[in-house]
Amino acid sequence: MRVAPRIHYRGTVHLDCNGSNIELPAVDLSLFGVKVSNKFLNPCGNLQEVNLNIKLNEWVSLRGKIFRTDEDYAVILFNEDDRFIAETVGKFLTERIVETGICPYCNTSLNGNSYLCNWCNMYLDFGNVDIVRALKDFKFGKALNKFIEENKQDEEEEGDIEFIGASEPMREVFHLIRKYAPAEYPVLITGETGTGKELTARAIHERSGRKDKPFIAINCAALPSELLEAELFGYEKGAFTGAYKTKKGKVELADGGTLFLDEIGEMPLSIQSKLLRFLQDFTFERLGGTQTIKSDVRIIAATNRDLERTVKEGEFREDLYYRLNVLTIKLPPLREREDDAVIMAEYFLEKYARELNKSVKGFTEEAIEIIRNYPWPGNVRELINVVKKACVLAKGEYIDVEDLGLNIDYVNNEGVEGVNLNLEENIRKVEKQLVERAFKLASGNISKMANILGVSRPTIYKLMEKYGIGRIEGKK
Repeated sequence: MRVAPRIHYRGTVHLDCNGSNIELPAVDLSLFGVKVSNKFLNPCGNLQEVNLNIKLNEWVSLRGKIFRTDEDYAVILFNEDDRFIAETVGKFLTERIVETGICPYCNTSLNGNSYLCNWCNMYLDFGNVDIVRALKDFKFGKALNKFIEENKQDEEEEGDIEFIGASEPMREVFHLIRKYAPAEYPVLITGETGTGKELTARAIHERSGRKDKPFIAINCAALPSELLEAELFGYEKGAFTGAYKTKKGKVELADGGTLFLDEIGEMPLSIQSKLLRFLQDFTFERLGGTQTIKSDVRIIAATNRDLERTVKEGEFREDLYYRLNVLTIKLPPLREREDDAVIMAEYFLEKYARELNKSVKGFTEEAIEIIRNYPWPGNVRELINVVKKACVLAKGEYIDVEDLGLNIDYVNNEGVEGVNLNLEENIRKVEKQLVERAFKLASGNISKMANILGVSRPTIYKLMEKYGIGRIEGKK
């Protein structure tokens, strides 16, 4: 007998992944996921985090993971907290079960509107968060939860690899995460696409005093203004056409925890003013409502845009910018993180080779040089995808340049806009890399470093001081 309740569901799921909006016909719906056609999922890859919109009593946005079952179907496993699942999917399932009068476990008729099946004795009120949690204590529930947690752990591992790279810029980022986490002030995270802004926000939340409370994320660029307002602040029954029942917004669901506003630079001006009003005293009203509601949340926002320039252009409110720009973290692009690309590439290669059961031992020297010198316009996200694909395509024990499938013109600096050709800056960068490698090889021994680099001991001291390598603890 299935532990997760399941019903037939002939709706359409709207999927947002890798910049593609896909409509998928659904087959059935359970408390933990929705089964969909596998025919249109190519843009999403495998086991990638996605955002999906599904019509329950109203349209609901959920985060999920794709799990392919066979050539024809896939399951999108919901990756939301138990309370949110209970208030959305759980309530919908309960209402449909009561309407049909059939127990989803034993297929027998129910007596009236009872939430208890007299035949199999299963309790059927899945809008109750305690029931949702209890189901995860069953064998299948634990296995499913373990799958979700393992994927979450993979994300955290990938994020940790980004954070604890050997480069000075990322050591500074991780230092700021530890410093900012205990505070209650807003944090603004900036950086190019693919640098790990949401992972940084989660790291702050998980190290804060709010770690046991919800972490609720919303992509401000993914929804039109009218839907974004409803998602943020919720709405009352009858507030607009299709509002058949009251719905809590992300602000209310994040009470006590952290609200992550991704792509804040894309938020429409009309919503910016309402967000600013909420930040003044952390009170709001649902759409169509008159009751003032208070929500104790910590705001973390992220953007890949230059908000100062956006303010000057009149596309972002100056007062909101200063409200959000209290504590800041600027995530460096991968091309500015010294040898972190090589460190991460080797880590992910080992990870995916193990997953694919392939005997790939590493990269050739030529491939490592390409990885080291490639500018990575897609940053860490691009690196992960390149390594994953190379691991699949690799025929031998070592991944070569051809397996990476990268544009070599980027590496050769031929006709590529935005490539830094400044000789002095590049010499300084190479010099720093060599000193860092020598420091690691010699375990900090000055004489050994001098022998490795072919220079004098005084020169080694000057280079270490110049680039901040091997600092004495407590000395800046």
